[in-house]
Amino acid sequence: MALWRISVKNSGNTVCKDKRQRLEKGMFVETSTMASTPPIGVPRDLPMLMQLFKNKYGVEIDPHHMNRSHFDCDKIG
Repeated sequence: MALWRISVKNSGNTVCKDKRQRLEKGMFVETSTMASTPPIGVPRDLPMLMQLFKNKYGVEIDPHHMNRSHFDCDKIG
């Protein structure tokens, strides 16, 4: 089991369901996975990551923006 911190690389806007949302650099969520590979870019982990950001910040993120170009993924445990 691995513990991950997924954080926003750069501030900017994202559009999801025709609603513009603001992401700020440094926003982050933490999660654990059974796999030792980063959860960013893994299709089965995307809904979980999107829900974590929605629960913590109230921001809905387009699944197409949940990738390494917009987010850092660091193993912390």
